[in-house]
Amino acid sequence: MSSILDVLGAMITGSIILLMMFSALFNIQVISYNTQLQISLSQMSEDLITGRKIGNDHYLGLESFLSRVGAGVPDSLAIIEATSTSFKFLGRSNTSSAISTYYFVQKAASSPLYVYKDDMVNHISGPFWLADPLSLTYYDENENPTLNIADIRSIKVDITFLYNTYRSDIDKKLIKHNIVFWKYFKNLYL
Repeated sequence: MSSILDVLGAMITGSIILLMMFSALFNIQVISYNTQLQISLSQMSEDLITGRKIGNDHYLGLESFLSRVGAGVPDSLAIIEATSTSFKFLGRSNTSSAISTYYFVQKAASSPLYVYKDDMVNHISGPFWLADPLSLTYYDENENPTLNIADIRSIKVDITFLYNTYRSDIDKKLIKHNIVFWKYFKNLYL
C-alpha cells in the first residue's frame, strides 16, 4: 500500500513540475513576443515623427510637415486653425513650390490621426490609430500657453501609439509608446 502511495505522490509531483515548466515556457514566449512588439512600436512611432526611407522612397515625418508652418507666407496668414486635436496652417515645401494648406486632425477621440494637404479628401499621411486622444499645446514667443492664433510660435505634440498584446482574454493590456516633441516655427520668427 505504501508503494502505491509513493508512486501516486511521485506522479503528482512530476505532473506539477511538468506543468510549472510548460507554464514558465509559455510565459517566456509571451514576454518575448510583447517585448518584440514594444520594440517594433517604438521604431514605427519614431519613424512617423522623423520620417523614413524605404528603398528609393522617402516618407516625410510629422516634424517635416510642421517645419513648413509659415514658409513663404506672412505671419498673420500662416496659421488658420489651432485646437487641441487639429492644426491647420499654410506653408511651402521648398522655395519653388506653391503655398499649400496642411491639416493635422483627429476628428474624435476614437478616430485616427490624418494629415491632409490642400483638401480634406485625400490624406497624405495616416491613418494613425492612437491610444489616447491627440494633444496639441501651443505656445507664444515667451513659452506661455496660448490659443490666440496670432501669438503662436511653437507647438507641443503629445501622441501615444498602441499595440494589442499577445493575449486577448481577461489579462489583456495594451502596449503603449508615448512620444512628446516640441516644434518651433522658425519661419514665423523671420
